[in-house]
Amino acid sequence: MARTLLFAPSEETFVNDELFERILIPIAGPDDAEATARAVRPHLDSGTTLIVTHVTPGESGETTIKTGRDQFAGATYETFFDILYRDDLRFEWVTLEAQEVATALVDAIGMTEATLVAFTPRDIDGWKRAITGDPGGRLIREADVPVMVFPDRRA
Repeated sequence: MARTLLFAPSEETFVNDELFERILIPIAGPDDAEATARAVRPHLDSGTTLIVTHVTPGESGETTIKTGRDQFAGATYETFFDILYRDDLRFEWVTLEAQEVATALVDAIGMTEATLVAFTPRDIDGWKRAITGDPGGRLIREADVPVMVFPDRRA
């Protein structure tokens, strides 16, 4: 079972450096990319690899890495990079195709050899949560690596 960290670590927080080697960062769209980039930026060490991930609807019951250019994902990645840009970080861009977002992200952990997942919660209204479930909550429960949930720091 994954360990969930529900806080933004302070400068004095001591953690295993290997934990932050390959961070899977799911982003849903440009607004979410902005919120997530602003939230994680102050907590990233030089040399960290960010595996920035977007999930698109898929036909198959399996999670696959989408090939080709997806215009929406491209705009989403561009927003994330423009806000977060640091030349001391490594970036991997992974667009996944799947029927369920949470399942795709759990699958992506193994596919990308992520050591941690970090995200900002999405605003989901009560009806949508009741119908579709909460992908963030499901990711926290099912991930086999620690998950960090950062508050949205947009002003």
